[in-house]
Amino acid sequence: EKAPPPPRRTPTPSPARSESQKNLSDYEGELSRSPSRPKKRRAAPSGSPERVPPTQFEDYEPAGDGSGWYVYKKTAKWKFHPETGLYFHLKTQVYYTPKESDNRFFRRIDDDDDPLVKKMKQSEEMRRAISKTEFVKFEVEGAQGEDGSARAEEPAPAPKAPEKEEDTRMDGRVNKWDSEKGFGFIMPAGKEEGGEVGKGLFVHRKFIVGSTPTNPINLKEGVKVSFKQGTQDGKPCALEVLMLGADGKPLPIHAGAQTLEEKKKSYHVSAESLGLRVHCESWPGLKKTLQDRYVMDEPLEELGVYFAVLDGHGGTQVADMVKEKLHKNVLQQMRQKQVQPASRDEKIKLAIKEAFLQTDKEILALAERKKFELVGSTCVSVILHGNPKLGTALRLVVSNLGDSRAVLCRAGQAVPASEDHRPTRIDEKKRIERVGGLVLQVRGAWRVATSTNPNSMNKAARREYQGLAMTRSFGDLHFKRPIGLAIAEPEVRIVPLSDKDLFIVLATDGVYDVLSNQEVIDLAMRHWREPEEAAKNIVRSAYKRGSEDNLTVLVVQFGGTS
Repeated sequence: EKAPPPPRRTPTPSPARSESQKNLSDYEGELSRSPSRPKKRRAAPSGSPERVPPTQFEDYEPAGDGSGWYVYKKTAKWKFHPETGLYFHLKTQVYYTPKESDNRFFRRIDDDDDPLVKKMKQSEEMRRAISKTEFVKFEVEGAQGEDGSARAEEPAPAPKAPEKEEDTRMDGRVNKWDSEKGFGFIMPAGKEEGGEVGKGLFVHRKFIVGSTPTNPINLKEGVKVSFKQGTQDGKPCALEVLMLGADGKPLPIHAGAQTLEEKKKSYHVSAESLGLRVHCESWPGLKKTLQDRYVMDEPLEELGVYFAVLDGHGGTQVADMVKEKLHKNVLQQMRQKQVQPASRDEKIKLAIKEAFLQTDKEILALAERKKFELVGSTCVSVILHGNPKLGTALRLVVSNLGDSRAVLCRAGQAVPASEDHRPTRIDEKKRIERVGGLVLQVRGAWRVATSTNPNSMNKAARREYQGLAMTRSFGDLHFKRPIGLAIAEPEVRIVPLSDKDLFIVLATDGVYDVLSNQEVIDLAMRHWREPEEAAKNIVRSAYKRGSEDNLTVLVVQFGGTS
């Protein structure tokens, strides 16, 4: 027999609570429905942890609405405004900005009257005005073609700086100007308002020569101006704007900035200004193709000079990209971290590491699309950092990824400036095994091992392994996803340059496989003041010793006389 159903219980109404006893959740529905909801953001509950926004710029992408905001790609919960440095948490509607004392910590902004929030809103308003403006398109000879289309395909990590479309200056008059918002329009000479040019050519205060955030310059309506035409975010604008006097010459208000810019450039350094003697020798050796690459005396403006040696494997695509991108990312990160010639070691190391990781992300994103997942490259680089023109001492900033090596000659003795990243290093082996990777000996050589077909249904196919001779590298997608066996974080050493330091040698493993550090230094010492002969002597000796790899040697001799 079936048991009778249990008696139905009637819910008892909960006791009424007073207004002071209601929880915040009781009001959430009312607040969302109320048309007069206050603009002030709700404060976080006491005791709740402060949110820390993700700060890697490469993890953000443009919002797509032309507002100037970037959206966090992984969760879309954060937005970043590069012009002001503001971070915005979408769920709580709260702004954050790095603290001036320590940019690892963030200041919460709850007030819409904060200067940074005001500046951001002005920027958004300016961008909206630009998007609604009918711009005139001036035809420029040579503005289109293969070169331009090739550049357009490359994704940019941040909005590009305005590009000059022509070097010749143009004349015109200020048609409209808003001093409060800091932008207006210039009517080119020979054009009329309302015709093909609309209001005229857009101009922002920051493109006026001599205008700075602390000392802004405003244009005056009707004043004659001289300018160059360029583009910003793909739209025409006026650059290097100068107001002209009755005599046709620039007004004195612009003169100070031109002098300041020239003064800034006078502090730039180069290999020649630092008294360096440099040469790189690169041979294919016994191999049919040369996959090594190098970068020689690339100036970093007033921050120093950059050199690098790269050893590609599986192809040249990754080494070519590192050669093209890394030094640019280094300078970009140094600017973002506000590195100066006399900055602390920690700040310099952080900028270098961020530049390496940023470069690797760009490479991996392209490797998957262009199908060079098995291609990679080592990198050993040195920056002669400092500026005698500013009275700061020179330092060697040595960064290493893989098994290429840097060796310093100090009073004739070899001093290792980097340490190889090989599977035989105890700390590297432990790091790989800690994340579930394998280090195996294959035909007498130790390799980082990963499955060739990790997703195969066939057990035998999953047991087919591929090996990597180094534990850190650029590229090598299969060794980084889904598990980071090989990493792109460099080891960075900073060495103050002394009178006893004569030169530094950067070379690929094809050299150090057959020559010791001291042998390399001794071979280079025979050709002091002749960097070309020094580099050739090392390469020849490695070839005669039977090296089977590509051979690349870069010698940087300092300005010593003894």
